[in-house]
Amino acid sequence: MNQTRIAALAETAGIDPLSAVTHPDPYPYYRELAASRPFFRDARLGLWVAAGPREVAAVLAHADCRVRPPAQPVPPALAGTAAGDLFGRLVRMNDGAAHAPLKALLVPMLAAVDPVRAAQQAVAMAQVLDAGNGARTAMPAASVNRWLFALPVVALASVLGLPVARDRDTAVEVAQQVAAFAAAQSPLADTDTVRAGAEAARWLGTWLASSLACGVAANGPLPALQHAALAAGIEAQAVAANIIGLLVQACEATAGLAGNTLLWLGRDPSSGGMPLQGVVARVAQDDPPVQNTRRFLAADTELCGHAVKAGDTVLVLLAAASCSGLADDARAWTFGHGRHACPGDRLAQALAAATVAALRACGAEPAALARAFRYRPSLNARIAHFL
Repeated sequence: MNQTRIAALAETAGIDPLSAVTHPDPYPYYRELAASRPFFRDARLGLWVAAGPREVAAVLAHADCRVRPPAQPVPPALAGTAAGDLFGRLVRMNDGAAHAPLKALLVPMLAAVDPVRAAQQAVAMAQVLDAGNGARTAMPAASVNRWLFALPVVALASVLGLPVARDRDTAVEVAQQVAAFAAAQSPLADTDTVRAGAEAARWLGTWLASSLACGVAANGPLPALQHAALAAGIEAQAVAANIIGLLVQACEATAGLAGNTLLWLGRDPSSGGMPLQGVVARVAQDDPPVQNTRRFLAADTELCGHAVKAGDTVLVLLAAASCSGLADDARAWTFGHGRHACPGDRLAQALAAATVAALRACGAEPAALARAFRYRPSLNARIAHFL
């Protein structure tokens, strides 16, 4: 496939590496990029683009490719706000030795969460969210949208031992505040969204501190995490920020995975006969929720055979690598690779499957949902919004 044909395809489809995220079918375009332009400079976007699986892996593993611009640890819109303070402490948004001790505690804690237990907690929390709704024949699209963002968050909070199962209002409030903080991190966030995110960060910090102080999380892994962090000299604010960060990770990406699974089931009714966990795993690879990520060059270096400079940005097309068919091992690149790979991939898939199962049990109809939807505006996440 030559560059001229890729350009013609992009022009005909009205697509580029950023708009592909919310395009109805970006995958032919992604496959052609991965095959013919696995690493290139997009002059119009002002970005390097990594599309091939080898190139994606190389960028994500390179020591000079950082998760944030070295001179901009916090997005400018969040700087000086409670949301910025919280963001700046997230280990997944930082590189370097200072954050390694806490990461060394968080990764095994998250990886040790039993996906089966998480799915059971999702079932229990679905009953909390559905309390008082009574019998119904079909679940409205608006309710489906709310559940996609709420159920994975409160299920994970419950697994961690946080107090969300006591009443529906608490569960809903926690989910809404997590979603507000997550939305503020988007480059597309407007002033009101950023302000709401700062208020959400303050609310979540207060709620979490109160929950931990009262010992309500004693039946989860958090006390052991706090004890180990204290012994390692890690500040309590960093621990609290990253507990909130785990809930944020369960928010948009899992909503996208569950929503795309509903679309998959709606478009291909025969897939309904497959084990739901298998459908989710296929969607994670073939229609992933996180389509791309970025890396920022901290030094002049050579990358994938090209000279790149400090300050350059690489757009890493995870979805292109995932659907390319070029890798020796098929995998869901949406969960990342290398030092910032998500350790909760099995957990995320379990929560997504449990969310889809709960929605269907409450009357959500995939075929009907697939007939009327759009994708939420985003530069990196493919999240269905049902109409």
